[in-house]
Amino acid sequence: MISQLQEDVVQGPLEHLQFGMCLLVHPTLETPRAGRFPTQAVVVTGVARRLIALSREGVKVQSVVVEGKPHDPTLHPEFHEISQNLRELMNKHFPKGKLCLLSDAPVLDRARARHALVYYDKPMLRLEAGFKKTFAALTGEDPDRFTERVENMGRLELERLVVQATFVRGAVDNSKANEVNAWIRLLADIKPASVEISTPSKAVDKLKPITKTRITQIAELVTEKTGIPVEVTSV
Repeated sequence: MISQLQEDVVQGPLEHLQFGMCLLVHPTLETPRAGRFPTQAVVVTGVARRLIALSREGVKVQSVVVEGKPHDPTLHPEFHEISQNLRELMNKHFPKGKLCLLSDAPVLDRARARHALVYYDKPMLRLEAGFKKTFAALTGEDPDRFTERVENMGRLELERLVVQATFVRGAVDNSKANEVNAWIRLLADIKPASVEISTPSKAVDKLKPITKTRITQIAELVTEKTGIPVEVTSV
């Protein structure tokens, strides 16, 4: 059962548009034991075995990407230990490779969870709302979590922090002027190294993509008002 869980936790190698040849690591998969995630030993051993095998095969791993499936990786009680061990594995087997984090719902109220982000070459945290109401509508989370998330992100002071945001219109519209301006003010406080913004390629669940003109305007506004570089990416 453990070997199968390791297979589920670590996927790849596969070619990714953004990360190149990579492994995807899902430390918060559901396990047969309700409410329990795979232990850090299961996660780290699974990654180690895969990296060692790929190194012997001569496969060049460009990235190891830790992401949420189905829960955000920062929720794992051993997130710090997992991050530290993955950093050591990358340094040993693929020192030129990148360790990346994709966190759509970061939970950073624990100091060790915040500190764990220093192990990543590219820690990517999602924030795409300027107000509590918009945050709740987009994520389905308690609106009171919004202030806590913004404050915790502002405490990070990470040189490599990337903030990601997807802009939509329709049932929820976070691309309006007042929404974008409020969001930019939060970015100015958080001070990420860069920002990545996108819009869906097609309508999904009453949410529609914004225009190319508007997303370009948003990118320009961020850099104009904060000096933070912005990349427009694909969803």
